[in-house]
Amino acid sequence: MKKHVKEFVHRGLMASVGGPIILAIINLCIQGGGETMTLTVNEVALAILSSALMAFIAAGVSVVYQIEKLPLMWASFIQAIVLYFDYLLIYLLNGWLKCDPKVIFIFTIIFIAGYAVIWTMIYFLSIRPSINKMNRKLQEEV
Repeated sequence: MKKHVKEFVHRGLMASVGGPIILAIINLCIQGGGETMTLTVNEVALAILSSALMAFIAAGVSVVYQIEKLPLMWASFIQAIVLYFDYLLIYLLNGWLKCDPKVIFIFTIIFIAGYAVIWTMIYFLSIRPSINKMNRKLQEEV
């Protein structure tokens, strides 16, 4: 377990520097949507620190795939739940998402769809070919 915590922190620290980049992308999207805004120093500091935390958690949670006793389906489910609440809470904290049930419902649908599309691509482009390759090697040995 200690190994997994250490790996979580390592991955998180490596990715957390991307937090300010995520913040810049979010601000560009807001501006692209026609919104203008003036931010206080506290709002900028909160946004930078919270987006770094969001990136830290998002990268760190991928350690669930290293836990050998955890089936892929459960690891994926754990990652999805952690990412969902990571993004949702940071978006609400910063005011990037309105605290409105309709808005949160739309966010949830988009998150689930995006997660499903990404996982489908990973499965068919990476996992399934690896499994097929291992099966071919096993058949050649027999």
